[in-house]
Parts: sequence; C-alpha cells; structure tokens
Amino acid sequence: MTGVIDHPSSPEEFAHLARELVETPGVMPTVHGVVESAIHAVPCTWAAVVVTDDVHQRPARMLAANDSELVRVIGGIAVGVGASPGIVAFDEARTVCCPDLEHEEQFRHYAEEMVAHTRVRAVISIPLVLRGATTGVMTVYADRPHAFDRDAAARAHVLAEHAAIAIDAARVEDAAENLEVALLRSRTIGAAMGILIERHKLTVDEAFDRLRVASQNANRKLADIAAELVETGTADGL
Repeated sequence: MTGVIDHPSSPEEFAHLARELVETPGVMPTVHGVVESAIHAVPCTWAAVVVTDDVHQRPARMLAANDSELVRVIGGIAVGVGASPGIVAFDEARTVCCPDLEHEEQFRHYAEEMVAHTRVRAVISIPLVLRGATTGVMTVYADRPHAFDRDAAARAHVLAEHAAIAIDAARVEDAAENLEVALLRSRTIGAAMGILIERHKLTVDEAFDRLRVASQNANRKLADIAAELVETGTADGL
C-alpha cells in the first residue's frame, strides 16, 4: 500500500484508508495492507492479521505480520498455554484487551510467557466479523504498557471493520478469478479432446485418457498439454 495515513482521525481519512484496502488486489496483499495500516494508523509497534476458519489450526491458513519471527514465538506461547487474546477474540467474537501484560490476570500464564520471551507489553485482539461470521483476527502489540489509549483502540476497531470488508471482497474476487481460470482450462481440455476425437476417431474417454497419459509421461499438467495441442496442433507424447 502507498500513502498510509498516520493517526487518521476524520471520516475522510478513514474513507481513504478503506478505499486503499478494498482496491488492493488479492487476499494476501490485502492482509499485508491491513498490517501496514495498523502500524501507522493505530499506531502500534507490531501487528498481525490471521484469516482462517479455525484459529486453532496450526499453521494458520493466511497470516501476515510485520515481524514474522515474533509472531512465531507468540503463536508458540499461545499453543503452549492454551489461551491467548487472539484465540478468545476469535472464539467469542469479541475484542480482548491486555493493557499491561506485567499485571495481567485473565491471561496470566500467557502474559508471564510473553513478558519472559518477548518485548510485547500491551495487546489488543479484534475479531474480523462480517455477516455474523468471524473470518479472522487482527492483533496489535506495543512494547510498553498502556500504549493504547481510547482513541488508539477506537482506530483499531474502525480499521478491523474496514479490514473485514476488504478481505472478504478480495476473497470473492480471488474465487471469481479461480473459477474463470478453471472454466478456461476446462474449455481448453474440451477443445483438445475434440481435436483428438476428430483426428484419431476416438471416444471421449479414449481422448481424455491420451491426454492423461501424455501428462504423466511428460510430467506436465494436463491443462498445459491440452493448451499446447490446441495452440500448435501437436504436443509431446501425443
């Protein structure tokens, strides 16, 4: 992303930020954009965004952070103690705040491990919720206690709302593109089979089997073999 606004406070500034997120192509680039936005807009020292159907799944299906090694350590701590702000935020679809890990009671074991093994001293985890379903969690971290005042927490919440919408839009766009690619490959394979049927008087099953065998022998994708046949009239192994 470019032109991320530091400490956005007006509706216009957040609208600009939301527009940048929605216009970012692809799910993972959008997730990385949310991380970058959080660093500047909340602001925070570290940020991580996970997009998943099951936050207990390891490793997470889609994860972005500005410090991957720190997030790896934090993930290990969460698994080891069995609870974390991010896990609870996802499971209960609610925001979880730990303003001072050195004096944290709700996640005592998590806090003790975090203080012992990281520089993190404050945490806010916010679920990414859209149409009643939780699709992920955005967590922001600070290297000092009580780093997130009321305004910072409010900015984090607004960003999480925009992030949920942007990520969902990117997932829909990616799914549409994947479907388009699948349909194109299907048509190409069908056209290649038609060439083989006409050229060699084969049945549909025999034509597909020739493509499959050629794919295996050449160690190439069947769709690539089919595309070559359609484009050039021949292909290795056919």
